[in-house]
Amino acid sequence: MDYPALASKSKLVPPMASSFHKLKRLLENSFPESCEALRERWYEHVSHQMLKTIAARRLAVQSGPFEGMRYLPELLTSKKAIRYALLPKILGCYESQLHDVLRQVSGRNYHKVVNIGCAEGYYAVGLSLLLPDACVFAFDIDQDARFLCQGMARLNAVQDRVVVGGECTTEHLQVLGGSRTLVVCDCEGCELGLLQPDLAPSLSACDFIVELHDYVDPSISKLVPSRFAQTHEVTTLVETDRDPSAFPNLKGFSSYKQRLAVRECRWGAPGVWSFMTAMKNVHV
Repeated sequence: MDYPALASKSKLVPPMASSFHKLKRLLENSFPESCEALRERWYEHVSHQMLKTIAARRLAVQSGPFEGMRYLPELLTSKKAIRYALLPKILGCYESQLHDVLRQVSGRNYHKVVNIGCAEGYYAVGLSLLLPDACVFAFDIDQDARFLCQGMARLNAVQDRVVVGGECTTEHLQVLGGSRTLVVCDCEGCELGLLQPDLAPSLSACDFIVELHDYVDPSISKLVPSRFAQTHEVTTLVETDRDPSAFPNLKGFSSYKQRLAVRECRWGAPGVWSFMTAMKNVHV
């Protein structure tokens, strides 16, 4: 039975369905944390079953900028935090609002990529394939994530250009920053403390793709870009809906499961990113 998390919002709702939705809203308002946990567990269960079916054909990213990037089979059984959004990553729709940006940066001659919050290596390894002349410095505080990122680099034959480390600091950023450095940051709110050009002046010459986590601190989406307003062209990117019919590997699944597959388990406000390019940055 399909869990009704993505039920239609049609105005022509039968009385029984209307009563169900009222009860659902009451429970969500009364027990938000429990309902959120239940929804995430359901998403995890359904998406994992779909992933096993799709991965049986080919365990690699199947569309998008990182198409062809191979994935480790052990990721199918890794802990939930690392397996998060693995289905949309394999489908190629993960954070699709960034795809045009990734195509833009693929044409720039970066020498270094700094990936803060690399997880299993989706961006660290993907960008090493997209930017064959760059060395990628991948950071994550999770030991299992670092181990998997190293494995992903070996699987995709880029281990000589992917350096994996633990916690990223402003000292790391000062050393690695510069006019030919791209910083890709998804660190669950830590961007507020890390991305400070007054503490790491070399950041003023970097380009950035940063996810802004206002759920941690509602000032983040304004404060972080404002620090670079005088040195960078700043573009705000907001999560958009995805069309399941654009992904052939979803054929054969119910329309409910198709919609669920492209959701990335993001139930609240749409995600927000900032793409910031240094005004004086010259890419040769």
